[in-house]
Amino acid sequence: MKKQVLTFLMVLAMAISLAACGGGGSSDGGNSPVGTYQMTSMNSDGMEMTAEDLTALFGMDVEITLEIKDDNSFILDLGFLVEDENVSGTWEMDGDSLKLSAEGDSISVTYDGKTIVMDVDGEILTFEKQ
Repeated sequence: MKKQVLTFLMVLAMAISLAACGGGGSSDGGNSPVGTYQMTSMNSDGMEMTAEDLTALFGMDVEITLEIKDDNSFILDLGFLVEDENVSGTWEMDGDSLKLSAEGDSISVTYDGKTIVMDVDGEILTFEKQ
């Protein structure tokens, strides 16, 4: 149980550090990821936990929201960890790849039209479009 909590906190710290970074963005051309996404699961060291599992583990709603806006900006809301904690940056499409950038760092994520999968140093976060 302690390992699950520690692993989850490490994943969130990595997501925060990525989102706390900023770069440029551009238009995507047609396969627009614009919308609001809710984190539905995370996978760490082969152990997958759903948002419901995390809610039960922490005894509170675990809601991480990624909002991708049509002006090529995004907001990652980590409010359940730190009240009113939002991290922002920019996004751009490169073919089928979606790139999120913040404060000079960027990460390419998988986007299939309704799901975003983010791999941060082997920790995998899955977001579903709402």
